[in-house]
Amino acid sequence: MKIDLRKLYSLKRLELNENLNIPPEYYKNLDIISLKDVRLIGEIFINIEDEIEIDALLKGIFILPCSITLEEVEYDFITKISEIITENNEKHQFSLDILDVLWENIVSEVPMKVTKPCLETKNIKGSGWELK
Repeated sequence: MKIDLRKLYSLKRLELNENLNIPPEYYKNLDIISLKDVRLIGEIFINIEDEIEIDALLKGIFILPCSITLEEVEYDFITKISEIITENNEKHQFSLDILDVLWENIVSEVPMKVTKPCLETKNIKGSGWELK
């Protein structure tokens, strides 16, 4: 997601209300099958110290594999972002891509394990073990 820096510096504050499309390259090596309905709501502004700051809410749905059956499971996430962007050191840049900052916050919400809500665990056993 690119932010027009000329517009940001002239207005000092921009509202963010965007649906995001996260490219599969971001999560292809993770236990994420896909992402859907990812939405960013908040603002990006120039703070009192002349730094670019994001204050927003990021929410969406992970499609993850069930830890037991490997079937797809939907897992809602919501995270609050309050970050100062320090990578903007280029004087001649006209835009700022904040997708990497957003992705860092999204990936921090991935659970270690997820199971299907309606999974029945009756009589699950193997050689020398049993789940009751």
